[in-house]
Amino acid sequence: MFNLIFAVLALAVLAGLLMLRRGVTAPWHAQPMTLVGVAGTAGGFTVVVWGVGVLAGGLDDRESCELTHHTTYDQAWRTRTGANGTSFFPLTNACNEHISLVPAWVNPTITVLTVLAVSALALALFRIACPVRAARRG
Repeated sequence: MFNLIFAVLALAVLAGLLMLRRGVTAPWHAQPMTLVGVAGTAGGFTVVVWGVGVLAGGLDDRESCELTHHTTYDQAWRTRTGANGTSFFPLTNACNEHISLVPAWVNPTITVLTVLAVSALALALFRIACPVRAARRG
């Protein structure tokens, strides 16, 4: 189910970027509001993917491990290694040393989307600041 959600989110991001590219007369990276939109979209997807990772184990980790993943639940190992689902990033929630409840694609996707959001926002600020600085000089 989570893989389907990830595929739909990835297709939505690609479709949005293609629509931005086709619908803008000037290069899309030259318009600050478009960059702010890209940053907001990437930030929103980051929150959604983080939520998928946080809720990957369900409400009861023991039941998820035993009934869904058909493996043993090792509370002592989880406490000792910190893989008990209490970290904000990287997301770790494991049944034992071999089975993780958080899908493997979640942490890299959070990283890539965060970098995209921050870089788009920084580029938008740069595109706004350059004309303002030139107007003050001239």
